[in-house]
Amino acid sequence: MREHVDCVLLDYDLPGMNGLQFLRRLEDEEGYLTPPVVMVTGRGSERIAVQALKSGASDYLVKSEVTPVSLYRAVRNAVEKEDIRRRFTEQRTRAGRAEERLRLALEVLEHGDALLILDKDFRVVFANKSQERLSEKPIRETLDRNFWELWPEAADPSRKYWSEYHRAMRERVPVHFEEYYPPLNRWTDVGVYPTQDGGIAVLYRDVSEKKRSEELARAEERRRAEFEQQLIGIVSHDLRNPITAISLGTASLLRREDLDERALKTLVRIQSSAERVTRMIRDLLDFTKARLGGGIDLLRMPMDLHHLTRLVVDEVQMSFPEREVQVLSDGNGEGEWDGDRMAQVLTNLITNALKYSPAETPVLVRTFGGPASVQLEVHNQGPPIPPAVLAHLFEPMRRGEVQARADRSARSIGLGLFIVDHIVRAHGGSIHVRSTDADGTLFGIRLPRKPPAALGP
Repeated sequence: MREHVDCVLLDYDLPGMNGLQFLRRLEDEEGYLTPPVVMVTGRGSERIAVQALKSGASDYLVKSEVTPVSLYRAVRNAVEKEDIRRRFTEQRTRAGRAEERLRLALEVLEHGDALLILDKDFRVVFANKSQERLSEKPIRETLDRNFWELWPEAADPSRKYWSEYHRAMRERVPVHFEEYYPPLNRWTDVGVYPTQDGGIAVLYRDVSEKKRSEELARAEERRRAEFEQQLIGIVSHDLRNPITAISLGTASLLRREDLDERALKTLVRIQSSAERVTRMIRDLLDFTKARLGGGIDLLRMPMDLHHLTRLVVDEVQMSFPEREVQVLSDGNGEGEWDGDRMAQVLTNLITNALKYSPAETPVLVRTFGGPASVQLEVHNQGPPIPPAVLAHLFEPMRRGEVQARADRSARSIGLGLFIVDHIVRAHGGSIHVRSTDADGTLFGIRLPRKPPAALGP
């Protein structure tokens, strides 16, 4: 019986055994009789017919009464009965497996997420033990009750419980959210899923401890950041007086004419170091003001950005005498800006362009005036800024590896572009950067000619 057949026609009289003995042997070896068996015999005995059917035969025919129609009908009925039996068995098996999976899922949920099943009218049709524990309502008091009547505080249309449950019910889409439930002083992580009968299944868990831990961590981070910024501000402010004294004293000594070469070199190094420390202190003070919400102080005066740009380029080139810096100006460059702050912006961008570009390539600085604004661009060739660095370019103390190695020799503290961004925004302007292999790196700034409040409607 290893080949597939739809039906077996079995004669009662077989060599060495009868048909009933064959049926019993077949059932012992194969289990339930598959395929179905129709027994045919020349003996019209009712006893044999009953025994054949009890032994598993689907039908019994007497040879003398067999016609083509009766044989066809018997075989067809046997095949159809077997097909029905097979499908019923498969469905029962699938149902048993689904029931077992549901039982296992509910067992898991009893020790994990709370589960509520609501019908299309938001009436509770199922609740598990975890739901009883988290809601502090016995299951017997929740079944067949309206959800919004059981938990009226959740029925506020401004709360996610109301809006998201109704959205899942109306649009038949799953939703997920976190919400605070005041009566129980509890944060919940909620997932809502449409059910086949038109209702929704609600799975939720208590995430109050996680929320409290996150809030404590954020509060601690805020306190630490505020302390660091206040400390930086205090230290930077207190350092200004001694550094100013050193700078003034060095400048006074440099005016003497009786200095030998060794003393002159020492004083120049002291002056250069004092100027570098002064720039660091200025950056730290600007950083502290920006982070504490005070913003960058501006002293606006009428000025020409074209003229300022040429002055700054001349000053920067004194530190890079071997490099070429091209300056292009076009249109009206006049506006009301803080000249010292814009010089700070120009110095930072041009210095960076010179530091991070090949020595044999020029740096292009371009200023051009429009109807209501003036634009500044600083462009250099060389490897592009990596995307991971570009995403955080204007954040404080965030630098790439190449930039960090270059800045280490200059004792940079990684605040330059952060302060540049704040100066530009304090002027009501905007800054952007584009960096590719083919075109190099370009920083672009747009500055309104007038303060934003003075532009008028």
